[in-house]
Amino acid sequence: MLPAHRGKGYGAEAVGVMCHYGFRIRGFQRLQVETLADNHGMIAAAERNGFVREGLLRRNAWVDGGFHDELVLGLLADEWRP
Repeated sequence: MLPAHRGKGYGAEAVGVMCHYGFRIRGFQRLQVETLADNHGMIAAAERNGFVREGLLRRNAWVDGGFHDELVLGLLADEWRP
């Protein structure tokens, strides 16, 4: 997201729309987010929608010539609150 649009809740809203689609439309029982551990915006957007940190995958992602940690967050259908 462009810097001028960060911090306005658009990311959290987009995650909420995807949760609605996954749980209500598709009938999934679980959704998972995997993001770089330093992607604070994505982590905050996921956690605002009820995602829980489940694990850290150390040096799991190769980005820009180096390995980086990834964070795994999960949300179950019966935990989601629209």
